[in-house]
Amino acid sequence: MRNIIKRESKKHGTVYQIRISLGYSSDGRQIRKSMTYIPPTHLTAKQLEKELERQAILFEEKIKNGLSIDTNIKFSDYAEKFMTVKELSPICRSRYYSLLDRINQAIGHIRLSKLKPIHLQEFYKDLKKVISRKTGEPLSDKTILHHHRLISSILTQATREQIIPRNIAAREFMEAPKAKHNTPKYLDDVQAQELVRLLNDEADIRVKTALLLLIYSGMRRGELCGLEWSDIDFKNNLLHVRRASQYISGEGLITKNPKNESSIRAMKLPNEVFSMMNEYRIWQAHEKLKNGDRWKHILNIKMPHSFGYHIDEMKNDRIFTTDDGGLISPDTINFWLNQFIKKHDLPRITPHSLRHTNITLQIAAGVSIRTIAARAGHSQVSTTTNIYSHAIQSADEAASEALNGILALHTN
Repeated sequence: MRNIIKRESKKHGTVYQIRISLGYSSDGRQIRKSMTYIPPTHLTAKQLEKELERQAILFEEKIKNGLSIDTNIKFSDYAEKFMTVKELSPICRSRYYSLLDRINQAIGHIRLSKLKPIHLQEFYKDLKKVISRKTGEPLSDKTILHHHRLISSILTQATREQIIPRNIAAREFMEAPKAKHNTPKYLDDVQAQELVRLLNDEADIRVKTALLLLIYSGMRRGELCGLEWSDIDFKNNLLHVRRASQYISGEGLITKNPKNESSIRAMKLPNEVFSMMNEYRIWQAHEKLKNGDRWKHILNIKMPHSFGYHIDEMKNDRIFTTDDGGLISPDTINFWLNQFIKKHDLPRITPHSLRHTNITLQIAAGVSIRTIAARAGHSQVSTTTNIYSHAIQSADEAASEALNGILALHTN
């Protein structure tokens, strides 16, 4: 049954509340759904009567078809709904929930229809005072921008569902937090040569092989941890990147596809790398024999599946493992590198710095950007040019000077 009630609003003048009765609940309470209709001012009395009837019929049809929406829903409640239907990678889902912890504390209690740009601006201002548990430093501009992007995604979805008329986080209503572009930290050619020299003398063959492979291939650390012997083509000197390992809080180590489709790739590497890999393979075979039954010959691999995970039992073919053949965490690569740096009193770098070093050295050597992007596993060439604009500019200046040396006009 439909019921239309005329009301007066200070803000909108005359408005109409359309109520639809859905019968009674099991405890005897009447179930109602309602919406507010604000009519245009130019309608005649007869036109208004027809339009009210039309709006009431549309609203009733929506309810019958299960399309009715709660315009009073709080941000936190809608965000939870968003997370249950949004298809996300496991690491992205975990990251989103981490961001929502802070977001909901600030604006979760506010109804979507009442949320204003000023609420978001105050939230971003407060975020600048937050100290990261991971780094012990204030949240970076990039992290604050991630909060904004998630809020905007949620509000965009709410707009599509007609819960709110507009996304107040969009650029036409407010400025997004600005994130400074940080130049990637990398080694120059002299520093890289010294690092390789020291690694060649490293006694721990796991540290030596893992870090040299990073600097020669430019892989991400998760891709390194996901490598299997079947990915190494000794005959053609090719290394295939087909999977990556990641640690997710509450889930442990998972194995997933690399970052994007372009990240599934093959790259040619020098003979020296494959000689090193063969030496490491022989060492690992001895470790298996030494460990005997203690060695994990079968691994339980946790992999993403729809909105959860499934576990596959697989023959252990991993290249880099724990002492007993178990799966290795990407953080172990950081630990190995940190220990190596301390031992040799080297400048502080991360495994990702070795990736940056690899790419920067290729640019300096004149390798085409398209080739570099493919080897790096970037989805677009523009990703490479944006991240490494500093190196590209330096290489361009060097090319200009070289060309000038050849073509310089000599005057008497």
